[in-house]
Amino acid sequence: MVGGGSKLAARARVRVIRPGLTEAEVERIRRERRAPRPTQWDYLHLEGLRRALQGAFDGLPSARGPVLDVFCGTKPYLELVPWRPVWGLDIDRHFGRADVVGDLPLPFRDRSVGVAVVTQALHMVDDPVGTVDEVARVLAPGGYVVVTVPHLFLAEGDFERHWSLADLRRLFTGWSDVRIEGIDGPGAALAFALGRIAMLGARRWRLARPLFRPTVLMLNTVGAALDRLAAPLARRWPHSLLLVARRRPATSPGQS
Repeated sequence: MVGGGSKLAARARVRVIRPGLTEAEVERIRRERRAPRPTQWDYLHLEGLRRALQGAFDGLPSARGPVLDVFCGTKPYLELVPWRPVWGLDIDRHFGRADVVGDLPLPFRDRSVGVAVVTQALHMVDDPVGTVDEVARVLAPGGYVVVTVPHLFLAEGDFERHWSLADLRRLFTGWSDVRIEGIDGPGAALAFALGRIAMLGARRWRLARPLFRPTVLMLNTVGAALDRLAAPLARRWPHSLLLVARRRPATSPGQS
């Protein structure tokens, strides 16, 4: 159990009530995340996540299913996961792709999962320490967890926590083979922030809509170039963080 602390402390649980999306909306979201285009305002962000997750999965040749996609949303990365079956858990039916609806404690048996995936969700949960403890409980000894969280970003509300690399490492104290790496850099973060402003402006003002795609294409091009030209800054201030960790294998009798 990791100590709470201000950033990792649990807060009062908030019940979220969201209407279900249409099938067309769900498929659009999945498509945009699975194969983002440079004219999307969040292209660099989503392409970085896709690339990082693919690399993480490819780097776990000894991993085995079943896979638990925790707070799965639309399950946008299902096709990237090389193990089966994949069970999607979410807090409601809003995104229409959850196999199981639930929250903490996770509605799965002890040691029933080979790999757990938590993408862009852990920074929003009410109890991050409890969530990580539950992931450890359902993982088989030696099983892996793959996590992504935003690092440089503008929070949309108090429900989103800003975590540093040290915060994330502390959250996974006691795990084995903990590896944390950055995804993209401040150029991608800047393109994401300005692109979101452009997206909101295009939604509000009809006259701005013809300029939206050229604007975000320019932002994505400039953001990618900045990260390439200033690679040391990208390593120091990544846009997002990827964590891969392993649940400690079970000890034999007589071992500590």
